[in-house]
Amino acid sequence: MRSERQARRLVVSALTALLATASISACSGGTPARPEVVDERNPLALFLGESLGLIDYAQLKLRNECLAEAGYRQNLETMMDRPIPAFATFAITARTFGPTTEQEARRVGFGRDQPAEPSPVVSFDPNYDRTMDECGEKAWDRLGDDVRDIYHSYFDLGNKIAGSLMKTVHDRLDKGIPAKMLACVRESGYRTTDEEEFLRTPRPQLLGVAFGAVDQTSATEWQPAKKPGTVEVGPAVPALRYHPTAEESELAVVWLRCRQRTTLAEQQLAVAVAVQKEMVTRYETSFTELNPRIRDIAKQATALIGTR
Repeated sequence: MRSERQARRLVVSALTALLATASISACSGGTPARPEVVDERNPLALFLGESLGLIDYAQLKLRNECLAEAGYRQNLETMMDRPIPAFATFAITARTFGPTTEQEARRVGFGRDQPAEPSPVVSFDPNYDRTMDECGEKAWDRLGDDVRDIYHSYFDLGNKIAGSLMKTVHDRLDKGIPAKMLACVRESGYRTTDEEEFLRTPRPQLLGVAFGAVDQTSATEWQPAKKPGTVEVGPAVPALRYHPTAEESELAVVWLRCRQRTTLAEQQLAVAVAVQKEMVTRYETSFTELNPRIRDIAKQATALIGTR
């Protein structure tokens, strides 16, 4: 069985990325690339997530058009109609750490609305599987000789940054903040279910309040019939709104006030910017070498797929 939702791919295997990096290093040469310009307020804007998402989308579009020409139109007809920026969470703002106003806190609590998802395509047809592999290779070839290696190397860079970014931010916060947060929420009548854990990592889930849920839809419960020789298309999942409980909304307002009062909100954003700068410095060579290539490939990809 082969299953795929027509959305961007997030993870690249370590071996693939290692081989890709070696390939690029072996082929690089000539005039050294100029250092990239860093935005002091948003250092990881240096990471070209939109361009990477465009390359990914172009490869999928070309592959799916090839599949359609071979008689398998399912992927082309269900794929997303636009690229999705990769590693969008690198754009850290105050809202990254929670609601920024009491009105927003009451509305969303501690949850998040879920974006729509395209229809899943599930294959039980070995001919389709072989054709998909062949079309995938052809799509990469159309994008350029070394595009796949560069794409994988840049995704690997994103995964390295994402793997440690928020943990490093948490580890750098003032060690006295958890106790201050606990004292603050206690003033509003809340008691933690695990004080030791709260003092390690303050989380609203440790305050004994029932949380809400997103809208329910039967689309998420769909299961394929698994009939050999078929390619099945499931229902698309619509955007789902999160509904906090009344108690959760009340706690979210208290939590926001306590984050502001203890300076946690201010610290989180300041530390995040500092950590981003460190990441940019740590991977400066990768950014300098890969960013110009990613920009060029994104332009090539746009020229290939246009608005089709």
